[in-house]
Amino acid sequence: MNLPELHTLIWDELQRGASPTRSPFTIWQLATLALDGAPQLRSIVLREADASSGRLGFHTDLRSPKLAEIGADGRVAMLAVDLDRHLQLRLNGVARVVQDAARIRAMWTGARPHTLILYKTPHAPGTPIAQPEDGHVPPQASGDGVENFALVEVRLERIEWLDLTPNQHRRARFERLQDQWQGQWIAP
Repeated sequence: MNLPELHTLIWDELQRGASPTRSPFTIWQLATLALDGAPQLRSIVLREADASSGRLGFHTDLRSPKLAEIGADGRVAMLAVDLDRHLQLRLNGVARVVQDAARIRAMWTGARPHTLILYKTPHAPGTPIAQPEDGHVPPQASGDGVENFALVEVRLERIEWLDLTPNQHRRARFERLQDQWQGQWIAP
């Protein structure tokens, strides 16, 4: 496989990860820098992958601390692993909260109801509560929760692919240079 073929394969995997069917590249670990400079890591669900723009998307609660972190320093790192195929993808990019109301509404209406219920909860993620049930949506809750819904877009700057297949480890790096991806094989 040559580097252009590998780059296409990676974007195929990212698009499969963002599709409604689950793949090993659906759930990602997202790293940000907290406002105090400490690293933060959490899982996100990939919802969009656009090879032509080199962008990924996920949604989150507007009240989440990660949005303040992204607002202060948009640099993020992402990691996902396919254990069955011995593949790891590491991504670096710059995240921003999407302001396009039509795009946000389209993401909202395309989401599954059991996912959207999270946005109706009365407390911001990470808020201390007395009992686990205090974090659930109260029966008398009104509204659909869209006011707490945020779409985050990550413009990728670097992609690293690592194949850990026994006896044939391979690794490649792709970097965006003036909106063109440049690939290079690197030592695993």
